Amino acid sequence: MPHSFRFKRTRRSRALLAIVIGASLSFASACGSDTPTGPKDVPGTYLLRTIDESPLPFSVPEGREHVIVVNSVTATLNANGTYAVAGTGTEDGNASTVINDAGTYTQAGATLHFTSTTLGGATYSASAKTDSFTVTLPGGFVDSDRTSFALLFEKGY
Repeated sequence: MPHSFRFKRTRRSRALLAIVIGASLSFASACGSDTPTGPKDVPGTYLLRTIDESPLPFSVPEGREHVIVVNSVTATLNANGTYAVAGTGTEDGNASTVINDAGTYTQAGATLHFTSTTLGGATYSASAKTDSFTVTLPGGFVDSDRTSFALLFEKGY
């Protein structure tokens, strides 16, 4: 496989992961309640706590071409409807920004809808619970052959 194709796929995978995490974090911030009308206090800072119920740092299993470790991810949802997600870790043993995304979000009841301005308008949704949310991400988003990953975000205090 040509090197440039692998690089593009890896960058795309990380970007898609960032969007999904951003969406997930947005849902976590929206978790002021579990009522059908949705959380009232969405803006805030959210932290990725677990991936597949394992705490961070998390080594992405079944990697296709790179060894990726997620150390920390923070998502910030702003009152003006914008969000930013940043995550650090390692790729092939080197310190790396493993997640980087930003965009806009809206809320419809207990669902948050995210539109990335970093990843070409990619869109994501998630459902919120009180001060946390879990999003399921396809394994390919993090360059893994695993079917999916469950990401749990909690509001930081």
